[in-house]
Amino acid sequence: MKREVITFDKTDRIVGTRPEHFHRSLDPSAKVKEWACNSPYCEDLGGLHPDDGGPEPIVQGREPWRGGGR
Repeated sequence: MKREVITFDKTDRIVGTRPEHFHRSLDPSAKVKEWACNSPYCEDLGGLHPDDGGPEPIVQGREPWRGGGR
C-alpha cells in the first residue's frame, strides 16, 4: 500500500487530531473548491466553504447546543 502525504491549506478547517474528511463544493462559482475538515457534525460535503458563504463547521467541544463557543 502506498502512503500519501496530505498538506493542509489555511482555508482548511482542522481543529485537533480527529480524522479528517474532504468537502468539495458543487457550486462552479465557488472560490474554494475543496477543503479538509474534521468536524464530526458535517452532513453536507458538497456545500459552500465558509469563505464563500457556507456555514462554519461545528468544532467538537464547542457545540452551540452545549453552551460552547463562549
